[in-house]
Amino acid sequence: MTVYRGIIFSIIISIFAYYCDFMMQENDVFSIGSSTLAFIIGAILAQFLTGLEEGGKWMTSELMPVVIIMLGFGLNLELFLQPEIGFKGILIAFISAFSCMCFCYLYGTRIGLDKSSSFAMGAGGAICGNSAVLAVSGPLRLEEKNVAVTLSVVNIMGFLTFILVPILSSLLGFSEIDSGIWAGSTIHAVPQAVAAGESIGGEALIVATAVKLARVSLLILIVPLSVYLGNKMNKHETENIGDFSLPLFVPGFISAAILSTWLIPENLAELIAQLGSHLLIPLLAAVGFFISKESLTDIGGKMLILGILSTLLMVIITYLLLMII
Repeated sequence: MTVYRGIIFSIIISIFAYYCDFMMQENDVFSIGSSTLAFIIGAILAQFLTGLEEGGKWMTSELMPVVIIMLGFGLNLELFLQPEIGFKGILIAFISAFSCMCFCYLYGTRIGLDKSSSFAMGAGGAICGNSAVLAVSGPLRLEEKNVAVTLSVVNIMGFLTFILVPILSSLLGFSEIDSGIWAGSTIHAVPQAVAAGESIGGEALIVATAVKLARVSLLILIVPLSVYLGNKMNKHETENIGDFSLPLFVPGFISAAILSTWLIPENLAELIAQLGSHLLIPLLAAVGFFISKESLTDIGGKMLILGILSTLLMVIITYLLLMII
């Protein structure tokens, strides 16, 4: 029954978060998004209630792979061919993402974080926030409390870049296209990047969305890499390819992207991806159950430092590339 307690609470939280987000949007009030709100509520609730972790573990082990595959239907691989992105947008987005991944992995281990947590932080900042952290946490065998702290930092950094990039773009006199590239290349979560582009202008909205989704496509490379690192760090890697543990959601995500791009109707792909986005809400609420004062004290400070520095690196590198290219 302990398992059901956590599951039921995550569902209740998700309904409440979705309703709050809907009402804020209806009244033109700024919202951090239903998924992020559910995560925060779950973390707060965990400080006062017990017996939620078992349900949270079930959600992360059983629901998470399904959600990741469903989100793959929202990835159109033909985005790389769109003129709105172009060579400049793709190049800047990929350099920004690669810099964040490398910095987090190298500097994170240098300041005492384990390799799995460092890699997960890099994935969250470089690619697509919550979804990327969840996608790599399983293959990396990341502890639930580490996943929760990583998500906390990624959400904080995503919020800050969402606020700062449009303001800086205006102050620096960037064009809408360059502003869109900057937003799409640096802001952590897809909804935040889209909203930031919309606040700048119509062209910025299109470019920010396209560039951000181009970053999301890097999951196709990052998730298998996390499988390799997870096996290696946990001493499961051998020369026998049969011992290589590949989670089913990895080929599932790639297959979903291929299906949505070339083989199934666009409306169907959008419906599946939208359902996956809705299922992400209770999943993040469940992850919030693992936030504790002890976990924040043990690794929170180092993760926050890593998140701040890696985010600043992405913002600065993207700005310099926009000036050069």
